[in-house]
Amino acid sequence: MNRFFSGLAASLIVIGSSIGSFAQETNSLLWKVSGKDMNKPSYLFGTIHMLPQDKYFFTEKMQEAFNSSDVLALEAELEVPLAEQMKMASQMIMPEGKSWADYMTADEYALVKSAFVDSLGIKEKKVDKYSKIRPIYISGLIMNELLGKVKMYEQELTSIAKKDSKEIIGLETIQEQMEIVSNIPIEDQIDDLKSTTASMMRDYNEMLDAYIAQDLKALEATSQESESFDKMEAKLLTERNDRWTKAIQEKLGDKSYFFAVGAMHLVGESGLINQLQKAGYSVEAVK
Repeated sequence: MNRFFSGLAASLIVIGSSIGSFAQETNSLLWKVSGKDMNKPSYLFGTIHMLPQDKYFFTEKMQEAFNSSDVLALEAELEVPLAEQMKMASQMIMPEGKSWADYMTADEYALVKSAFVDSLGIKEKKVDKYSKIRPIYISGLIMNELLGKVKMYEQELTSIAKKDSKEIIGLETIQEQMEIVSNIPIEDQIDDLKSTTASMMRDYNEMLDAYIAQDLKALEATSQESESFDKMEAKLLTERNDRWTKAIQEKLGDKSYFFAVGAMHLVGESGLINQLQKAGYSVEAVK
């Protein structure tokens, strides 16, 4: 996967991994699902979709669970033909040839631009180019640029699964993810951009620290500051969790699945852990 498309993929899967509410007490990224009519246990694994190469980790317990699984299930399969990548890239562009400036006052755009230049170190000319892209995709593209050498759990797990001849499936397609995003008003995306640009790197580092500590409560706390993002929660998190819970239940049984999704999809009232428990499954943290 080329660097641009990995940034696009990260943008798509990051947008659904930064909101939620967590009520569980145990800190763990790996959860074992068993019970009901299942002949084999399956696993939920919470990912962070992009992290510096030297921060990447996959513990022995995680590896054991992965090795024992028959199928790797991601949010979406990452193997996308080049022609489809190009089509998707075109869908990232702002509607009607507009830019961010068309949805802000001159002073607001100047502040956003200043935040990119001063806080993130992005060159002014590049900010003007970025302003032609729908705001919701920007964080993944920016982080892909700023972090240098990065790893994505989705790519790493896909590579291992292929070597092990494991089946790989997606709970949805990347195109379906993009269609979800296309239904989110640009105005809401602009509001979020105005409120979060200056703190983007700081917020990411806080999220990364919480993730490395496998502290899901702290991870949740880093995602509660954006009021405008709350407007997008139903589309990006709740509705997808509802669909995924149904899809997961249909699969649980004779095969063992390793479901690798953004960590915040696991938590909260609408999270996969709670919904599967309510459906009668045993969902236990693996430490």
